[in-house]
Amino acid sequence: MTPKNYILLGPPGSGKSTQAELLREVLNLRHIDIGSELRAVAEEDTPFGRALNDIIHRQHMLASDDIMKTVFEQAIRRVPETQGILLDGAPRRSSQIDEVLQVFQSVNRSVSKVIFIDLPEAESISRISKRYLCFGCRRPYILGKDLLTADVACSVCGGKIGQRKDDTTEGVRKRFQIFQSETLPVIEYFEKEGLLLRIDGKREAPAIFQDIREKINMA
Repeated sequence: MTPKNYILLGPPGSGKSTQAELLREVLNLRHIDIGSELRAVAEEDTPFGRALNDIIHRQHMLASDDIMKTVFEQAIRRVPETQGILLDGAPRRSSQIDEVLQVFQSVNRSVSKVIFIDLPEAESISRISKRYLCFGCRRPYILGKDLLTADVACSVCGGKIGQRKDDTTEGVRKRFQIFQSETLPVIEYFEKEGLLLRIDGKREAPAIFQDIREKINMA
């Protein structure tokens, strides 16, 4: 049987990481997270790795489309031909669509479906603005679930608890606006191609996963 290959898209707070892990386990997919792959390559002591490390950690810039394509191609060639792929983190913008599709084609694969977990801006802000972490041991906390107030010490190491700058209300709003301007055209492209599975992301993770499984099986 020819393995299925999927792309996973969604705005901040849509729970992509949770769904990626569930899909990886249940469907035996190789999860290729482009962000993680870029960071891993940036740690390699090679000319390419050192150059990427400089871009990411010293210049604080996003990797170019060409770099993304190179890293994705390296990752996809490590996947056995018999195993399907779940691509997460690309294409983020229209200019990356052809790059991603070319890499799939280079290893005689095609995209089966693009899973888009749809979430309104208000829900995205509500979810992410509740995320806190310990700046010492990096333990995550959810305000209202793990914490009644953020003005307490970490229960594990006693460190200071706070928010990442991009997890504040203003930070989430900016990230969501970037998603709308850059990634929505990608979603519209795949929808026109008949490849998009639109998933309601306002529900709990198990319900979202069940919906994805049902729509994949029906496709």
